Amino acid sequence: MKKILFLLTLLSFTFVYSQCFIEGNSQIKAGESEVYTIKNNTAQCADCHQWSSFGGNVSLEGDVKQHTIKVKGNAGGKTILSLEMLSDKGILRCSKNIDVVNPVSQENHSSTSACDVSLDSFKEVKVSDGVVSFVPAKSESGVKYEWTAEYENGDKKTSAEPTAQFSYSRENGIKTLMLRVTSSKCMRNFTKTYDANYWRFY
Repeated sequence: MKKILFLLTLLSFTFVYSQCFIEGNSQIKAGESEVYTIKNNTAQCADCHQWSSFGGNVSLEGDVKQHTIKVKGNAGGKTILSLEMLSDKGILRCSKNIDVVNPVSQENHSSTSACDVSLDSFKEVKVSDGVVSFVPAKSESGVKYEWTAEYENGDKKTSAEPTAQFSYSRENGIKTLMLRVTSSKCMRNFTKTYDANYWRFY
């Protein structure tokens, strides 16, 4: 029931809250903060604003009645940042969808003091509905890639391609994505976890 409520709220905010525009990053890393502001601020006074959030993945820092707000990512998932502003035209409303992403954790194993694997992260790229590609932040030559996707239902899928593609669904999203990059001198492991809501609205 909560999943359906969140989806309906997301749609209603998208279609109804379109009377103003919120500027800021559409993605926040968990544990980090971003600043958001209202574009073309036409409020009647300095504290004629009201910021709020829906989704439970962020916390609002600072005065929620000002034209800017700092938002901190708490856990991976989707959230909606909304604003109501009292202007000469009445109450204006707008919203912004924000993805909170968990950072990629790293673990190094090297036979020497220097690891020759310079890769430090990867990102998600949507291929189509139900298919996502995982792309390393930079290409590496002479290394072996081992991708493992662990799903909500416990299934696992693997890939040895430099860029991996995995399927997903709203009911069975990827819970954990692991990447092992191995060279002749070093092995580096990367792990990223995802909140269940991440794939329901991806």
